[in-house]
Amino acid sequence: MSKDKMNPITKNNPRTIIFISLATQKTLENSIHSSILEMLGKHFEKVIVFCRGKKYSIQKGNRRYCSGGFRDWWRYQRKVPPRTPIYINDFFVGGLFGVLLKRKKKSKLFLRAASPWVYELSSLSSVLKTMILQMTKPLVIKSCDKVIYNSKALVQHQYQHNYEVIYNGVDTTLFRPMKVPRISPKLNLIFVGNLNPEKGLEYLFRAIKPLQESVHLSIVGDGKLLAQYKKTYPFVQYYGRVEQKELPYIINQHDVLVLPTFVESFPNVILEAMACGKPVIAARVYGIPEIINNGGNGFLIQPKSTKHIAHTISRCIKESKVMACMGRKSRTLIQRKFREEDNLRSFHHSIFKESDKVNQ
Repeated sequence: MSKDKMNPITKNNPRTIIFISLATQKTLENSIHSSILEMLGKHFEKVIVFCRGKKYSIQKGNRRYCSGGFRDWWRYQRKVPPRTPIYINDFFVGGLFGVLLKRKKKSKLFLRAASPWVYELSSLSSVLKTMILQMTKPLVIKSCDKVIYNSKALVQHQYQHNYEVIYNGVDTTLFRPMKVPRISPKLNLIFVGNLNPEKGLEYLFRAIKPLQESVHLSIVGDGKLLAQYKKTYPFVQYYGRVEQKELPYIINQHDVLVLPTFVESFPNVILEAMACGKPVIAARVYGIPEIINNGGNGFLIQPKSTKHIAHTISRCIKESKVMACMGRKSRTLIQRKFREEDNLRSFHHSIFKESDKVNQ
């Protein structure tokens, strides 16, 4: 079968696709983006990745990483052929760059919307970002040929646009239940994610402080607040950032994942913990109730509520058998509804089907 017939998205330019992200190369290769890039790499001869970080351009397999700032991206794009399809990951400034590139190259534009891009208005930077989003979000969404949302709650119904909801998936061979030593004889809680104010960790720390004799808390992740947290909350174990392949073992050493975030749409770490057979405590925001059945495979908590977090954790301490049952339900749900290979297949089919329709 010819490359063109296999890939309707590439009828105009059968060899190349542009992937734009505000993340660094290291972050892309240690997250859900890695699976998406691998999928794209199987259907295109070249995947050009525009990412943030120090200025460099490096070839890795059939991927060309073009790292730097927006000025650097603009220089890189001069070598990209016209009508090269563009894949973006946000409706913030990365998405805006994709819109500009679409108009310049006369390309098709596809967005995978995986975050509400909401900030705590606690600094001048967050206020400025919120103001910029008010301008970029409608422009980016309306400019896309297709938008894929990772949860129903994230769909931007206020704009008329072509969209579909396809949930994230998880690698159930990598993330699976393991018989490993527990990190402590206490109730072992784990948080995984970037350390920023929107994750709600301050509320979790305050809830844990009076429960230290019964609860162990591990924090996996890095960010601007890590040094401050280590100083203010020394009773917590901090791992920093770990490689994706190391995460299943660490999760299996714990009993419950806790995610007090109040801005995320459909956190993949919830799926990863569930695939390891763990129950989850998470905030009732955006798409999280589409994963967590309150009292079934975990607990939904009120966002920004130290009291509710503490109450829920105290319940977990007393009901260890119930929590183990919840963990088994989590694994079953993942295998039935959130397997990475199935959801990536749906994601792939949606983009390629839409591209075929646009090209007719």
